[in-house]
Amino acid sequence: MFKGLETWTTRRYVFFVTWFILHVILFIFGVLRVKNDANLINLNKPLNYSLWIARGGGICLIWDCSIILLPVCRNILRILRVSFLNKLIPIDENIWFHKITAYSIVVCTAIHSVGHYVNIFKMNKLHMAGDPGFPMSGGQLLYKSPAGVTGHIMLLCMVLMYTTAKQTQRNKSFESFWYTHHLAFVMLGSLMFHGIGCIVKDQDGVCRGYRSYQYLLIGYILYIIERGIRFYRAGLETRLVKAIQHPAGVVELQIQKPSFKYKPGQYMFINVPELSEYQWHPFTITSSPFEDYVSVHIRQAGDWTRALATRMGVEKEGKGDSGRGRQAAGGPSNKSRAEKSTELIDDRGEEIHVRAGFSMPTVRIDGPFGAPTEDVFDHEIVVLVGSGIGVTPFASILRDIWYRANNNMTLKTKRIEFYWVCRDLASLKWFQSLLATIEGSMLNVQLKIHIYCTAVMKPDQHHNIALHMNDDFSGGDTITGLRALTNFGRPNFGAIFSELRQGITNGTYMPGATQELMVDVAVFFCGPGAMAKSLRKESRLQSKNGVKFSFRKEHF
Repeated sequence: MFKGLETWTTRRYVFFVTWFILHVILFIFGVLRVKNDANLINLNKPLNYSLWIARGGGICLIWDCSIILLPVCRNILRILRVSFLNKLIPIDENIWFHKITAYSIVVCTAIHSVGHYVNIFKMNKLHMAGDPGFPMSGGQLLYKSPAGVTGHIMLLCMVLMYTTAKQTQRNKSFESFWYTHHLAFVMLGSLMFHGIGCIVKDQDGVCRGYRSYQYLLIGYILYIIERGIRFYRAGLETRLVKAIQHPAGVVELQIQKPSFKYKPGQYMFINVPELSEYQWHPFTITSSPFEDYVSVHIRQAGDWTRALATRMGVEKEGKGDSGRGRQAAGGPSNKSRAEKSTELIDDRGEEIHVRAGFSMPTVRIDGPFGAPTEDVFDHEIVVLVGSGIGVTPFASILRDIWYRANNNMTLKTKRIEFYWVCRDLASLKWFQSLLATIEGSMLNVQLKIHIYCTAVMKPDQHHNIALHMNDDFSGGDTITGLRALTNFGRPNFGAIFSELRQGITNGTYMPGATQELMVDVAVFFCGPGAMAKSLRKESRLQSKNGVKFSFRKEHF
């Protein structure tokens, strides 16, 4: 949770501080509510501090558990994202908030559990002394009472969930994470009945439990509605019409779903029942709404993605560079797109020939869901930075901008600086044909492409490039064939943003544009956290002299 605090935005800090203060207030309220209750003198006197601490931690725990599911109610967040609340709450960082809440649950659970273990120790001593106010022994309280049984069930579920939720464990076995994470329903169900044993009674024998179910039900009902919406949409007609194999282990799926409406930069969830009936995985949409299908690019990076590639008959990673245009079984051609007044056509890899005797697998999709990159059309000057497969959100955006610009549609965006950072040359191949098409025919929008390769080249690669230096690439790059030359090494965004800022202030970047009091340059990024840290830092440092670099990062 606290890894890379220097990358936190101001809204994250404000939200976290507010969140912390709220828990302090709830804890104090829970303590004072019990401590100052004259009817609980029968418990306050013998148990005192351990009882107060347990109740304070308990009320914080109820609050956290009542909202832990809200950050994963994606349809609700989709509505909130276009409201004024998005300016106050980091809606796009819902997974971060989910983790914050989960860590808070751990802390509150520790406080609550330690307090009650001490209470049970004291109550056992009073029971052994024959105090009639404590009829149950410590063992009975721990292992036979509803509170003890449900409490230990919750602790066991938390141990399994938290140990498999670590990023390293998720990378090793996503399925372990996915299945154990659904123990949350067992945990939250146990919490609903945690207080039915009524261990805490006042001196008149009246139960003084939390009645936590009243608060928990609100979040549970919202989540049930959310799952109902997902279930309904997943059942609507969906068909996988084409699969394309790209270099570097990337597979493109083209799906038709008439009811699916989306915006560039959004993402969706995909389920392949043949691989797993219940697993849904998020992928950024790479097609444009102007096309009659929705596409995603999937890199073989885990159990599920590799199983999908195997099911499709895809060759091993790094292959699929040769051959083109073979129609997959069961997949109709997309000639209908030619009916548009202007059509974007690019040769993007080798269509997968489905193995004999097999057909395209059934797929289900859910979405679309909002992401920061869908706001790209609200800005005149845009900087798009993608790293590796993180370029996928910008594939959709660039395609959509191309359609808008070449069909004379209104478009606020005037300048686009596109940076793509790859670790090897093979990764450049699956996207380069689209870039070449867009680079040579973009109207009304100035697009400048910057390619960076960070891998150390082998001697034979140097030799191969040298052999083709004099080939006819029409003045383009030897490696990609684009007009933009390939750079080797990492981009220096400090120098890049500084040069951009100077061009804006002296009027050379956008000649003829009216100088505003503050020019907003929107920086959109999708990729690893280390690079996001650098970009966020440079965006903050270079925001001066009437130019502001607004940084936004893609989150799943």
